[in-house]
Amino acid sequence: MTANLVVGFIGAGLMGWGMAKNVVEKGFDLRVMAHRKREAIDDLVGRGAVEVANPKEMAEQCDVIVLCVTGAPQVMQVLEGESGILEGAREGLTIVDTSTSEPDQTERLHKELAARGIVLVDAPLSRTPAHAWDGELTTYVGGDEATIERLRPLLSTWATAIIPTGGPVGSAHAAKLINNVVAIGFASIWAECYTMVRKVGLEPQVFREILTNSGMNCGNFQSYSKYICEGDPNAHKFTLRNCLKDITYYNRLATRNNAATLMSDGALQAMKLSLNLGYGDRFMPELVDVFAALSDLEPSPDTKA
Repeated sequence: MTANLVVGFIGAGLMGWGMAKNVVEKGFDLRVMAHRKREAIDDLVGRGAVEVANPKEMAEQCDVIVLCVTGAPQVMQVLEGESGILEGAREGLTIVDTSTSEPDQTERLHKELAARGIVLVDAPLSRTPAHAWDGELTTYVGGDEATIERLRPLLSTWATAIIPTGGPVGSAHAAKLINNVVAIGFASIWAECYTMVRKVGLEPQVFREILTNSGMNCGNFQSYSKYICEGDPNAHKFTLRNCLKDITYYNRLATRNNAATLMSDGALQAMKLSLNLGYGDRFMPELVDVFAALSDLEPSPDTKA
């Protein structure tokens, strides 16, 4: 698939930088564009990518465009905004949306773009920016089997696990929201339990050892615990602001499908409180400080800067 194929990449942020690095290093002709920070773009150009000015110019040059932006509004902006993709898109363009977006928007866009001869595929991501850099992400993909197989060489540049959902375009974005509610729900549980541990006079390290040697031990718990036990918030670089965005999307998905949200409602309230208390740009493990503040505790000594 690499032969003469030009790939555009929009969103070289925490996840996207590593993904785009792997695209260009594994033989694809890459186009990139700057947004807020130049560091990633300068690095990618140094590796062989070509910088373009805007999404329109990218669409004029590319066969496939990968989106790795924050969410549904940002997807619409790069598609339909001034100098957007649709101003420069030609028939045959494929758009791979790796963002965590809203399934109903994805379904609608898929139909609208198909009428213009443009293919849209949803392929959201799991794992961390470190895995993105190493080309070891997980991606799940909605849509028909032929399209997924056509894109597999590109997807394989950043993902070692490529999981077709078996459903239509939009189903992967739905699966991503469900996956993220699991992660956000666990983060909320860890935050509450670590706070209760301190309230009853135990050390966080003791609780980590207890769970590490139980059936509840998992990678999520270990990465989360590095903040409360060691003062390292960077073990899971995903902001509480993005957590709120994702669980809000999930809530809309549940409402649309008439599904109960008894557990996720609690996590949703925790994320809203986090932003109200000024923690929006802090990472997921730092949610424990929100629970501490609500429980009349100072931050744990191990988390203080």
